[in-house]
Amino acid sequence: MSQSGNQSLGVSNDVFLPALKVGCMTGVSGVLIGGVAGIVRSSTPVLFAGASGLQCFALGSTYWAARSAILHAWQIEKVTPDDRIKASAIAGGFTGGIIGFLARGRANILPGMIMFSAFGYIGQSFYNSQVRKKAAASNNEHTHIEKSSVWKRLAESSWTPFKYISDEDYQRMLEEKLLSVEAEIALLDESIEQVRKTKGQSPTEE
Repeated sequence: MSQSGNQSLGVSNDVFLPALKVGCMTGVSGVLIGGVAGIVRSSTPVLFAGASGLQCFALGSTYWAARSAILHAWQIEKVTPDDRIKASAIAGGFTGGIIGFLARGRANILPGMIMFSAFGYIGQSFYNSQVRKKAAASNNEHTHIEKSSVWKRLAESSWTPFKYISDEDYQRMLEEKLLSVEAEIALLDESIEQVRKTKGQSPTEE
């Protein structure tokens, strides 16, 4: 197989197969939503669900294929979050224009492009923000674990005067201290009681 054939096969694997998967997922969602909407509106739910499923399949597969093709065409080694936002907005506009034209005519090309471009931009921006939050939380947790392990290794070394103890050991130590303090208080109460008894039994001076 020639190099161009390998490249075309790679493009189809990177673009069309994921687009079909996304289209199937959105199509199933469209069938479910369309069926519920058809029942609520007292229409024929089967036809309503089928039409909704086809529209959602077309939207999802076309959008994902356009987005993947744009990212593949740019041939960027490492795609940045900003690149994904641009590709999502462009793919959304392309998808909205085509679906708007096929579904409702020329008058809906521009509104569909604007609306779906906004959807693509906002959706990808929100997704990027969630990824950044998860990455920041993971980095903070990893840093905390690294610091804890450093202090643990330092405390467990033979030359340091400190000793590492776990939370369970620390709680056990506090409980032992508390029992010791309670025992000392009980001994003091007994001593005070004995002193009071001794004073009460001593003869009064005339």
